[in-house]
Amino acid sequence: MNPKVQIEKLKKDLEWLFYQSMVLKQTFNAALAVSRVFEKTDSLATYGDYFGLTQNIMISDIQLQLTKLFDKNKQSHSIPKIIETANNLYTEKYFQSMTYFSAQSYQNLKSELEALAHRLNELEQPIKNLKKLRDKNLAHFDKSIDSVERLEEASKNSPVLLSEGAALIDFSLSTISQIKEIFFSIHNDYSAKEYESELFEIAHAIEYYQINQGTGRV
Repeated sequence: MNPKVQIEKLKKDLEWLFYQSMVLKQTFNAALAVSRVFEKTDSLATYGDYFGLTQNIMISDIQLQLTKLFDKNKQSHSIPKIIETANNLYTEKYFQSMTYFSAQSYQNLKSELEALAHRLNELEQPIKNLKKLRDKNLAHFDKSIDSVERLEEASKNSPVLLSEGAALIDFSLSTISQIKEIFFSIHNDYSAKEYESELFEIAHAIEYYQINQGTGRV
């Protein structure tokens, strides 16, 4: 493929992955908000089954989307693929062809791209665990999982900590932003929506209802 065409494809793929990563970050924030509000008030416990169920659904979706985002399949749009492509395409010839001014040398910028590949390798274990969960339960019902107990055992054998999930999402967003800046001098400011304040409003509404339901005020 012509290098110019490859660069244009890289730019398009980065935008698509950035969109997917932002949706994933917002879903993560929504799931996290449920836990944080539960820690500070018992109001949501009135409808705990509902909030617990929706949180579990969001967590399963986050795990599934993360496995897709970090899939090394050559046919996939993924973070490993975009890092590999960026390292292959970023040559000294491309650096010299750029019209924007860069205060950094080609070698420094190339080293930043190579560092992304090293950081990806450091995240290999939680990525492997996510793939195991996907293969056992998230993408299809594996024959080895035929009870809640076995599902729990599979999760314990391939644990993915909350902090690890957050690290993978943040790595995805920072990687995309860094590649866009190095290749296209596009600076990405991103801020995912937070949901704690909205959930607290719901919690306060529940509290108000509980206090006043017998007084004729509601």
